[in-house]
Amino acid sequence: MRGGLRIFDADTHVIEPAEPIEAHLTAQGRARLVAAGDAVQRGPAKAGMSRYLIGKRPKLNRRLGSLERVDPPAAVTRGLKDGGTPWDVRWQGPPFPTDRVSIDSHARVRDMDIEGVDVNMMLPSGGVPAFAGLPDVGLESAMYEAYHRWMAEYCAPYPDRLTSVILVSARDAKAAVAEIERCSREPWPVGIFPICPPEMSLDEPAWEPIWAAAEAHDLTVVIHSFTMTIPYPPGTWDTWDNVFLQRAAGHTWNAQRNMAALIGAGVLDRYPQLRLTSLECGHGWLAFWATRLDELAEMSRHALPPLKQKPSDYIRGPQYFQSIQLHEGELSLRQAIEALGEDTLMFATDYPHSESWFPKSVDAVMGWTSLTDRQRRKLLWENAVRCYRRAAARVPVTAA
Repeated sequence: MRGGLRIFDADTHVIEPAEPIEAHLTAQGRARLVAAGDAVQRGPAKAGMSRYLIGKRPKLNRRLGSLERVDPPAAVTRGLKDGGTPWDVRWQGPPFPTDRVSIDSHARVRDMDIEGVDVNMMLPSGGVPAFAGLPDVGLESAMYEAYHRWMAEYCAPYPDRLTSVILVSARDAKAAVAEIERCSREPWPVGIFPICPPEMSLDEPAWEPIWAAAEAHDLTVVIHSFTMTIPYPPGTWDTWDNVFLQRAAGHTWNAQRNMAALIGAGVLDRYPQLRLTSLECGHGWLAFWATRLDELAEMSRHALPPLKQKPSDYIRGPQYFQSIQLHEGELSLRQAIEALGEDTLMFATDYPHSESWFPKSVDAVMGWTSLTDRQRRKLLWENAVRCYRRAAARVPVTAA
């Protein structure tokens, strides 16, 4: 809590460590992992653990549009952190226990208390979801199940403060639905995270039983991409192997594509209690995209099912939510609220990744004086609790 307001961070991460996750594999799953051989590589993670590295990765240092190598900036030579992003560039606060928070939920909650955050919604960081890029669908399902069992352990000491998502794939929708059914009996999940490999799209019929199960269990569909891991965000290989371009475009275009696909396919009409959120993609573009989708839905009416509303009306709620990014600032947020209303946007920090402003994230929003008290309350707490509605069973909906 900060300034008398409860705070819900709608987009945070764990850098999922391989070793404790593998401890939850079945014997069959472990045999499949061994059989995958060199397709599953490992890199260093935190606290002496390792993380999975699967698939080709864009190179980090290239001139824009050129193959000529350049010397890395000084921050890189001082030591890469966060899997390749130099924290030194913009670290905001005191020494940060990144070697602990992805395996120790007590360390995470101590950081939450420093910043004044009451609840985290956590996603992985691309290691386990990358199994969607391998041909063994059974291994993918086994890794997701093991990850969920580990996540249940991670959240267990703080059921009123730590929440997360169920990883699902339409490559085996039956297994995904079974895992939704199993995990939904536990307190930690508030959403599903569809892992969509390049050969699939989210508007395909194969996803229908997964959407139905999510609605039945009051789970939110969470859209989020990663920067350089399978399933690659759109445009990965159109950015000249340039991490500057990839980070600028990947998350935004991924959100624009997937939310438009789901709205345009009528998913929110067929499942009127289903909720959808896009994370780590900014908010300044949202009003523009909403009006553009309205125009294109009219122009492309022949290619869409009959929609009950204009796309912009879905985006205004009550089924759609989107996280903000602090660097877009107060003016951008105020303009988005003016265009789309107060009920769509949610506070988020990307903790503990490189876009996090820890421990100053909450203070930054509290300093945006043009927000009304109601707007700030909805942004920091109420919209996230409506988005991740299963969390409302454990925390009050309004500020204390």
